[in-house]
Amino acid sequence: MKVTQIYFEDTAFGKTISNWAESIGIEIIKFDHKNDHQFDGIEGLLLFHENHDIDKAQHELLSVFEHKQRAISKIDINGTLSVAVSNFSLWLERNKCKTLLATGSDELTKNPNLERFLEQLKTA
Repeated sequence: MKVTQIYFEDTAFGKTISNWAESIGIEIIKFDHKNDHQFDGIEGLLLFHENHDIDKAQHELLSVFEHKQRAISKIDINGTLSVAVSNFSLWLERNKCKTLLATGSDELTKNPNLERFLEQLKTA
């Protein structure tokens, strides 16, 4: 994976992402919603969801990234695994994002598909 930094939120989902990123050598940075300057260093948003169910906090981040015209990738972890991995890899290649903010609801940590997706990304 060509990503060098992943920003994560101080949530259960964020901790899952930071543990995964750290395990494959990607620098992790805690994301602070109150620090507007932090958005300047983030090139893309990686939004995880289940069946297009996106909570209010993720909708707000989505709006900010759309307004700033930054790259956005939405990953439905209940979709077909190989398609999700392939689409994400193509999205990364096309947008050349090296720094991402990964977000999702804490409920996603209970879904075994999240772990399967992250394991597949290790080899992508």
